[in-house]
Amino acid sequence: MKAHNNNDSDSFDQLLSQLSTRLINSEPDETQSCTAEVIAAFGHYVNADRCYVFEFDPEIQRMNNTHEWVRNDFSAHIDDLQNISAGDLPFFFNQMRNNFRFIIDDVETLPKDASNEYAEFQRESIKSVICIGLVAHQKLLGFVGCDMIRQKHRWTQEDIQRLSLVSDMLANSLERQNTYQKLIETQRQLEEANLKLQAQATQDGLTAIANRRALDEKLESEVKRAKRQRTGIAVLLIDIDHFKPYNDYYGHLKGDAVLRSVAECLSNIMQRSTDFVARYGGEEFAVVMSTDSAWQALRKANELLDAIESLEIEHKKSSTEPYVTVSIGGYFEQPSIDSDIPNAIKRLLDNADKGLYQAKSDGRNCIRFR
Repeated sequence: MKAHNNNDSDSFDQLLSQLSTRLINSEPDETQSCTAEVIAAFGHYVNADRCYVFEFDPEIQRMNNTHEWVRNDFSAHIDDLQNISAGDLPFFFNQMRNNFRFIIDDVETLPKDASNEYAEFQRESIKSVICIGLVAHQKLLGFVGCDMIRQKHRWTQEDIQRLSLVSDMLANSLERQNTYQKLIETQRQLEEANLKLQAQATQDGLTAIANRRALDEKLESEVKRAKRQRTGIAVLLIDIDHFKPYNDYYGHLKGDAVLRSVAECLSNIMQRSTDFVARYGGEEFAVVMSTDSAWQALRKANELLDAIESLEIEHKKSSTEPYVTVSIGGYFEQPSIDSDIPNAIKRLLDNADKGLYQAKSDGRNCIRFR
């Protein structure tokens, strides 16, 4: 194997300096290509047949080949060298854990307890191998290495020093990349947590549908949209008939189950993107819908009324029906362009509430529109 002359070393050092600067300044998605250039440069410098980077898992129990450069005459092995366990190559793993390096001039000189490693090197036709650990803050992250396939090679101190420079550079890059990935993951977790908090703030804990706060926000946005698009808006207030006697007779757990069943039934029917179902409070629910007429809203209210009764939830303490039923009050309005939003919302709720009061006064299990 040819020795390095001063020109080779100077050229390599200059190239390594340029690549190091690029790695330091590279964006995360550019790091991969820079790493590939670094190992290719070292491969050419030492006249190797294959160069590569492996990364360990945090416990240094498994490793994966992440980058590989091979001379044109030789086969790539990156696809074969994934998820390799410490049990597969115990001697190698121990050497890397303890010494942060693995340097073999002639694989025929491997000790007997490296039989697994010898078999793997034979499979890959490796005659000489050098691996230098990627170490950051005394933690072994992986390693960069080279294989000689055509003939054996005595690794010089210069080879080791230069590959150590490469390993330091790649270790720093990998640490930055890992830190960046951890930051991205932390941001993702924070965003997920914020979404959960937002959902909790606008979601009823028992029924998992929207709560009163979300209803208020929806009413404001829907009134604004109705004004802007010159469309109508309807509000339905739905009350479970004789719910207190149900709770007293069947118990609160059964009562909670009824609330969930009614919420699910309403949600399954109100499926349009402009439909909205919320728990209004206690045993009352609210539906907000975009519609062109009171008649369309009334038709939907009848569908809801029938669907809940068809659940056939037994209610022995109801003086209306033997099953759980609801009363519905509704109100439809087409807000004018100059309508005051808070007043429009108040009108919608107040009139729907009056309709609900009338439905209950008229015997329950019915609908009354204002």
